[in-house]
Amino acid sequence: MKDAVAGPGAMLAGLRLIFTPGLKRFVLVPLLSNIVLLFSFIWFGFKLFDSWLGGFIQSLPEWLSFIEWLIWPLAIIGTLGFIVYGFNATTSLIAAPFNGLLAEKVEQHLRPGISFPDESMSEMVKRSLMRELQKQWFFLKRVLLLLIISFIPGLNLISPILWLLFSVWMLSVQYLDYPMDNHKIGFHAMQRELKQRWWHTFSFGFAAYGCMFIPLINLLLMPAAVAGATWLWVQQYSHDWNDVDSKNISGPV
Repeated sequence: MKDAVAGPGAMLAGLRLIFTPGLKRFVLVPLLSNIVLLFSFIWFGFKLFDSWLGGFIQSLPEWLSFIEWLIWPLAIIGTLGFIVYGFNATTSLIAAPFNGLLAEKVEQHLRPGISFPDESMSEMVKRSLMRELQKQWFFLKRVLLLLIISFIPGLNLISPILWLLFSVWMLSVQYLDYPMDNHKIGFHAMQRELKQRWWHTFSFGFAAYGCMFIPLINLLLMPAAVAGATWLWVQQYSHDWNDVDSKNISGPV
C-alpha cells in the first residue's frame, strides 16, 4: 500500500469490515453512541458558533470591519475543532470498552490465530476506561493551550489552523490506540510509534476527519475508524511489535 493513500485506504477497509459477518454485532454500541452524540455536538457547536461570531463581529470597531471576511473561515475551522474534540472525548469514554472489543475481534478476523494477553471481561473494561482517561488527559492539556492561544490577539488568527492539526492528530491517536492497547503497548510507546510513522498517522486522521462531514458515512465513523485503525495496525504498525513483551512498553503520558 502506498503511503499517500494509507489513511483513506484504512478508512475504506474499516467501512467494509464493520459489515463482515461475525463482526456486525460488536458494532452496535459504538454505532448508536456515534449517531446520538455526533448530531448533538454538531447542533451545539454551530449554535455556539452563531451566537459567538455574531457578538464578536458586532464588537469590532468600524476601522477593523474589513477583516470580517477572514474571521468567518477561521471561526468555522475553530468550531469544527471544538465539535471534533467534544464529540471524540464524550463518545470515546462511553464506548471505550466496546471499541477495544471491536478492535480485538477485527484483528482476530484479519489475523486468524492471533492471541491477546489473558484478562477477564471486568479487567478489560477497567483497562479500557483507564486508558481512555489517560488519553483524554493528554488531549485536555493541549485543548487548554489552544484555548489560551485563541484569546491572544494576533496569535488567535492561527489558532483555527492549530485546532485543525490537533483534531486530525487526536483522531489518529484515539483510534490507533485501541489495537495497540489490546496488546498492552504503553501510551508513551504508542505515541512514539505514531510519530515515527507520522505520515500514516496524519493521513488516517485526515481521512477520519473528512468522514465526519460526509452524510450517512459520518454515522458509521466510530466503528469504521476503530476497524480501519486496526486494519492499519495490522498492515503497517504491528510488524515492529512482533515481540511486544521484549519492548519497553511503558512510560509517562
